[in-house]
Amino acid sequence: MLNNTQAKKSSGLFLVWKNYQRRPEVLASLINCQLKFIPHLFRSKYLRPLDYLIKLVVSIKDIRQIKPDFVVAQCPPTFSALPPWLTKTPYVIDAHNPLFQVKMWQSLPLSKTLLQNAQAIIVHNTEMFQSVKNIYPSVPLFTISDPIEFIEPIKLQKRSEKQILVIASFDPWDEPVDLLIEIMKELAEYNFIVTADINKLAPETATVLKELDNVQLTGFLATEEYHQVLCSSLASLVLTTSEATQPSGACEALSSNTQLIISKTSLTEKLFGEWAVLVENSSESIVKAIRSLTPKTLDLASCRSRWNSLVQQEIAQLVELVDSKK
Repeated sequence: MLNNTQAKKSSGLFLVWKNYQRRPEVLASLINCQLKFIPHLFRSKYLRPLDYLIKLVVSIKDIRQIKPDFVVAQCPPTFSALPPWLTKTPYVIDAHNPLFQVKMWQSLPLSKTLLQNAQAIIVHNTEMFQSVKNIYPSVPLFTISDPIEFIEPIKLQKRSEKQILVIASFDPWDEPVDLLIEIMKELAEYNFIVTADINKLAPETATVLKELDNVQLTGFLATEEYHQVLCSSLASLVLTTSEATQPSGACEALSSNTQLIISKTSLTEKLFGEWAVLVENSSESIVKAIRSLTPKTLDLASCRSRWNSLVQQEIAQLVELVDSKK
């Protein structure tokens, strides 16, 4: 677990225009920020502009009440950086990959202005660092991966030999949902637990998934319940079709000593190749990998220690920058 002993003079507000995410929950305290999740009020994308307007008003109200020295805005949506920009509060952008990999986010009004006026941009891995540095060379850039906190299993809790936790969000831009369904159909002897929101899928795809007898669709789980599922599963399955993506689900497997099957990219091989099973995005490769697994005890403490050491170095530099601008 990361310690938080470095002196911090500045206090911040971490704005997340979503219901919940593990990364800001862990990261906020390490950079001395109060965390505020502001979930969507409407499911319909047609009402998203109204949703953003409400979030904007709520965020500005929070900034005026709390009076933080700085704001960290998780983007996308890029509009989450509007409240500090409008209130002339210094801000840092915690940039998730779609901000730069999905063209829409860079083309929206004020997007480039909001990025160029940030005190700093945080990216999640070294491959994104190089890409973003070429686009915004004048903005200080930091690489801060998801901080890793050890998730301890409940005493005497055993891992099921046939339970696979599918860590996904059903994000259409980088998750091969059709491939997941194909794998689940072929591996009828395994039980797959999926916590992603099925309402994000096209109706016909959602129907197919619901009809699979070996799939349990839990939806969002509270932290304690999610940790129980994670620590009782034979392995976590994390698939992506995107390069330069550091999946949060892989970090959760690292946090909990859980076996991991993950799509092979240059980044996932560098970050998780020492202990995870890397697969091609094909049913043959993934089915073979799952069937090859046997229950075993992993000790990933040294991997977590090295990981967190790098994270803490970057955090210390970011805090130093923020304090210097106070």
